[in-house]
Amino acid sequence: MPLLSDEDKKAIRGHFNLITENVTVTLTKAPGKSETETILNELNELSTKLTLIVVESKKESAMLPSVSIGSTGRILFRGTPSGYEFSSLLTGIIDSGRTEKTLSDETMAFLNNLQEDIHIRVFVTPTCPHCPPSVVLAHRMAAYSDRVIAEAIEANEFPDLSRKYQVQGVPRTVINETYSVEGSQPESYLVEGLKKHMEKQS
Repeated sequence: MPLLSDEDKKAIRGHFNLITENVTVTLTKAPGKSETETILNELNELSTKLTLIVVESKKESAMLPSVSIGSTGRILFRGTPSGYEFSSLLTGIIDSGRTEKTLSDETMAFLNNLQEDIHIRVFVTPTCPHCPPSVVLAHRMAAYSDRVIAEAIEANEFPDLSRKYQVQGVPRTVINETYSVEGSQPESYLVEGLKKHMEKQS
């Protein structure tokens, strides 16, 4: 049974019209059908600019399902992109297929001057309306800089990881194991806080 209604598909096609470059989306999943695969298959039918690759993995330790947007392997979504996180997935796909600037000049300058790699983990849940902006910002930073990896992690699907990173509420953004913030942070606040933290660590 389709997950997207005809009305949903019509709206998404309109958003996908913004895509000008081909976008590859890679799903790594456990054997068998999954809701994430169904979602991605339905999206794949809505634009000729999309290419979906599905890979089955039998590794028990793998964080599956895992969605990689684009060809860099740096823009990731761990878990099922349902509820509010469906919009994060859509934005990630659309951003990857456009050439327009998505970050402020200040953020781009910060990323251009990075002296070390940063790994951003954003813990989310499908029922959190404040989570998508945090995911989108992290993904945009990873899209811009090859020194950044950003992954959204559905907290309920990976409880061990949520406990490890002390997730009490979402969104929770953890960067390089040493810096974390609660709640949805404006772009300038997150970058300024991270900049000060990295200066203290150096």
